Amino acid sequence: MNKPMAAVLLSAGALLLGACGGGSGDSSLEGATSSTLISRDSPVVAGDTVEGPQRPLPASISALPPASCSADALPDGGRHYRVEMPSRVDGAAIVFEVFEPASLDCQDKHPLILQGHGFSGTRTTEAGTDPLSPILPLIEAGYTVISIDQRGHGESGGTVRVMDPDYAGEDLVQIVDWAETHLDFLKYRDDNLLLGAVGGSYGGGFQYLLYNVDPDHRMDAMVPQITWHDLTYSLNPGDVTKNYWLLFLALVGDAGSGGSMDPLLRSSILDGLLQNRFPEPMLDFVHYHSPSYFFDNERGLELLDSGNTQSYLLDPITGRVPVTGDGRYIVKTARTNQYPVDVLMFQGMRDSLFPFNDAYENYLSMKKAGGDVRLLTYPFSHHYLAPSAGLVQETLQSLGFYGEALPEFATEGLGALTDCGDININDATVAWFDEKLLGRGHADEVITSGQQICYTLAPGDAVYAPEVTVGGAPFPIAIPVLNTPVPVVLGANPVPVIVPLTTLEDDGVIAGIPTATLTVGTGLESLDEQCLEATDPILHLGTCDAMMYVGVGVIRNGLSVPELIDEQVMPVRGFGAHDLELVGIAERLRAGDQLVLMLYGQHPTFVGAFSRDLASWLVQVSGEVSLPLLSSDGQSAL
Repeated sequence: MNKPMAAVLLSAGALLLGACGGGSGDSSLEGATSSTLISRDSPVVAGDTVEGPQRPLPASISALPPASCSADALPDGGRHYRVEMPSRVDGAAIVFEVFEPASLDCQDKHPLILQGHGFSGTRTTEAGTDPLSPILPLIEAGYTVISIDQRGHGESGGTVRVMDPDYAGEDLVQIVDWAETHLDFLKYRDDNLLLGAVGGSYGGGFQYLLYNVDPDHRMDAMVPQITWHDLTYSLNPGDVTKNYWLLFLALVGDAGSGGSMDPLLRSSILDGLLQNRFPEPMLDFVHYHSPSYFFDNERGLELLDSGNTQSYLLDPITGRVPVTGDGRYIVKTARTNQYPVDVLMFQGMRDSLFPFNDAYENYLSMKKAGGDVRLLTYPFSHHYLAPSAGLVQETLQSLGFYGEALPEFATEGLGALTDCGDININDATVAWFDEKLLGRGHADEVITSGQQICYTLAPGDAVYAPEVTVGGAPFPIAIPVLNTPVPVVLGANPVPVIVPLTTLEDDGVIAGIPTATLTVGTGLESLDEQCLEATDPILHLGTCDAMMYVGVGVIRNGLSVPELIDEQVMPVRGFGAHDLELVGIAERLRAGDQLVLMLYGQHPTFVGAFSRDLASWLVQVSGEVSLPLLSSDGQSAL
């Protein structure tokens, strides 16, 4: 591997830890500048409302008095300072950093942009320290930016509850209320604050949460990246626990938050590992903490309040949870009606934590609500923190080992990690807010696709499409020639069974969400009927608890080893018929490439989650898979 590429990949891993873990700046007080240092002698800012909501707002402590258009003279622009105030919910500290625009203008005034860090991370305290952060370009473009220590992270207090509407949601509303109360240079349209938001992973989740819980509907434009739609899908797809990510997030979360992880998360992870499935209250919990609760509420959660929601926070040993008599998690925040917001979302095609499907569901929901909504993808995502043989193959492909010319990505640095083709995320973010919040410029001059969807196929290579293709050309799942079901050995077997599907006659692209209709069983109907409904909770003996992982692969022309496209698999659990969407993928194909279905008994993303029932280790699989095969430019079906 050449030195530039090695440096890029090492830097990418470090930056992703910033997006999903470490922060963009040091939030400790040691070594802080005058604009971030706080003491009890700092001025207490708690005055009358300048403009905005009339909700009670606790006194806040600010390291600097905010600039004011009513003052005799404005301070120089570009200042930043720390603010702390108690949460209206439980008194926990809410800490954030205010970045004033590079040049203050009391005539035209300035929209507000909220920025959020990744899980276990901290707020940004110095603009410009992260080359992938848009804070510096935004304040130079005339925006006010507030970077937030999310609840339980950095200097903010409370427990990490994974974007709980009852806690984190209320904190976010309070931050916007503070900004309207204390920053009289903010810009309004029709008496409504002009508000945008940016951030990735956890920093994308907070945007959807605020959008859904803010009673004043103040959000106008968002740029969420690599985030989730429904955590029950992200962490437990097909009712199979995504153990690698559960363990990783638990360890990183406690390490980054000083042990502030919610006890329900810890106890549920242990239950999942021990019993090979999540407890029902945990599934309620993570669904409630997802955009999908507000959009679809697929688990049918009902609004309840027993008054004991906080009690288990004091009991991390047993992990008591607020549940009703029938074992359902208590929901206190009502669903709301969605309203139009302009959304520019980015997702990583190789992301095994929050895959493309999460973004697609958010795309559909926000399109239904109205507004201009676009879905772009890039190479940067959580897969840099996961075991991924495909990442090695992607690197070799980028370096030209598969007959491709060496791309600019290999020599130009980190920029292409956040590009979709020639669309750079920071440039696109500023252009998006300029058009949607200020009505100036034209976002399509920067987001040059002219289409709603941008698929990244490899670093520096992308195609555009008007919509996401779900399903496509059908191919049978069967042994060739014999046309009989495919035998698959399950259990802890990591070696996939390869099912040939088709060989391409022309160059093309596979981009979208494949679908599959398949049947899993012993091959003998009379034997399948003997499966027990329930048995022991550990091994599930006699229940026919088959667990299989399905992905689409490619055997490159001239090679013999299959590549699992984008390292994505979808679990299939249990005997019987299954009708499912596989994980979204995007890859450029050449004439002579062979597409195959890959059937695993075990996969690294779901390490430890496999069939424990010895009676269901050998299964017969039949059915059909449909692939989104497109022309080389992504505009038509092959």
